[in-house]
Formats: sequence, structure tokens, C-alpha cells
Amino acid sequence: MKIEKFNIGDDYVCNIYVIGEEGEPCIIVDPGADPNQFLEKYVNKHHGGQIAGFLLTHGHYDHIEGLRLCTMKAPVYVHLLEEEFLVEPAYNLSLDFLDNLYIRGLKTVLFIDGDILNIGKYRIKVIHTPFHTRGSSCFYFEDEHVLFSGDTLFHLSVGRTDLLTGSPRTLESSLKKLIVLPPETKVYPGHGPATTIGDELRLNPYLKSLKR
Repeated sequence: MKIEKFNIGDDYVCNIYVIGEEGEPCIIVDPGADPNQFLEKYVNKHHGGQIAGFLLTHGHYDHIEGLRLCTMKAPVYVHLLEEEFLVEPAYNLSLDFLDNLYIRGLKTVLFIDGDILNIGKYRIKVIHTPFHTRGSSCFYFEDEHVLFSGDTLFHLSVGRTDLLTGSPRTLESSLKKLIVLPPETKVYPGHGPATTIGDELRLNPYLKSLKR
């Protein structure tokens, strides 16, 4: 499973992931800001411009801004409770941090907790973790033992709960859904370096106290 990580832009840069083998359709996780279409050029060069789908872990502007300028068309997979973030600046935080961001005209595919997404050759389990936003979700590639955690789980930390639709009440229950994954599961977060479930269970103060 080939995974490329990109950090494009200046402030509040999120990790953008391109998943897929050379020459095959790819999956893009969290298409953040891409003012010079660098991501698009990469996909055209290495994947023949073929995208099987965009996966959104949540709808904050720094994770979806690239959809505004992107000319590449593919289904956008987003949690049922998060779809409104695409068109509501107050929810996607662009009202506070950016010129108002509205993204319309997309082909959206809505999912809920526990759904299995079959995209290209990959089987992806949706794990709904609603504390950073109400529809925040992680994507678990079961066969590959790989998790894309968005702003739910970081190396040695977790996402904040004080933004619009955030919920401190559901922090612990959300994290408990992740700690049952195999320790060797590689975790690719929305910001910062990759980690593993095992390392976070040993070192992350938010996970160390939870029971598997």
C-alpha cells in the first residue's frame, strides 16, 4: 500500500494523503489547501489523473479547502453529520480564519459509523469519533492495518473539543473505539508525524488510562 503525505500551504497546514500504486486510481484523504494545484499535478503524473474518491475525516476548512480549486472530479465521502460543513463557513471555521468557504456541486457519498467503504481495491471501515466535530471519523484499512485519524488522534495528543459541534463528553468513548485496534496499526493523523496504536497506548496520556 503506497501512501504519500503532502503538506501544502502556510498556516494551519494539514496532512494530505494520496493512497494508491503508481498508475492506478488513487484515494485522497483530506484535500487541504493547494493554491498551485501541486496535488493535482502529482495525481496527473503518477496516477494518470485518476481519483477513486476523496475521503474527509471532518469538515474544517484546513482539511477541505483544496476541493474549492480542484478540477479533478471524484466522489467525496463525508459523514452524514458533516456534510453541512462543506457549505457553512461557521461550521468549517472559515468564518473565523479564512474568507468564507463554500464548496458546492460535489458528488457526495454519505456514511455513518461502521460503514464499509469499498473504494477501488480497498476495503475501508468507518469509525465515527464525534468529539472534535460531530461527524469526525477515522478510516481503518483493515487488510493493511492502517488508520487515517484526522484530528481525532495525533502522536502523543488528541484533537481539541472546544470548537463548534465539538464535544468533550464523547472524547473517551471515541478513543475507546481506536485502542482496540491491533497495536501494530500504523496511524496517519491530520497533523504531525505518523505513529502506531501501540506507541500511543504506551505514551499518549489520553490513551494510557483507557482500558482495552
